[in-house]
Amino acid sequence: MVNQLPDVDLRHYISVKENQLYTPSTRIAEVFDKPHKDVLAKIRRLDCSTFFTERNFSLSEFTDTTGRKLPMYNVTKDGFMFLVMGFTGKQAAAIKEAYINAFNQMAEALQNKQHDNSAVQALQATNQDLQGELLQLYRDKAKLLEQQLSQTKKANTSKPTSNKYFEHKKHQFIQQVVQYLRQHPGANKTNVMAAAGFKKDDKTARKWLADYEGIHWESEIIGISHAYFCKE
Repeated sequence: MVNQLPDVDLRHYISVKENQLYTPSTRIAEVFDKPHKDVLAKIRRLDCSTFFTERNFSLSEFTDTTGRKLPMYNVTKDGFMFLVMGFTGKQAAAIKEAYINAFNQMAEALQNKQHDNSAVQALQATNQDLQGELLQLYRDKAKLLEQQLSQTKKANTSKPTSNKYFEHKKHQFIQQVVQYLRQHPGANKTNVMAAAGFKKDDKTARKWLADYEGIHWESEIIGISHAYFCKE
């Protein structure tokens, strides 16, 4: 379903430092619509080697809207892919794809324009407002797709069982009950159910026994229990 979502250009979320591409953890939190503190906690809990962590997660800081300096990480493409591996859902899948595409496009631009940093900066600044709107479209469209998928699953699970196996089991039940009652007229419900291979509290078998009473068999109360007799 990812290909049903609008295209988003996230190149302005990628920065360059000493010919190394990275994205701030604050940007990852923004794009995936998660609290930044949760993204930080996930980075700190990653089960990867110290070598990988040092190369792909560089501790830094940013200034929030109140003027406080708070920690963040500059994350490389490899670090990003390791980090978001556990982000699930259609929305997350679509955004992961867009983010990876942005890394690849910036890497290509950096390689082709290695001596012209202004070209890379221009890519980062392209249509930021428009891309922000498209990102919201990503989220809205993905949410709609997930709702539709959920409704489809519910509709499928709510359909009554009506297949060849079910019909075969029902037919087999009727035959076994009829055959047993021919040999044991007046049998009680427990014995009838057992003869058909069901426990006395099996809801499906009890329904069949009631549904076909008057058609294949009939019952009468003798004492405190029902006695069943074959009609065929």
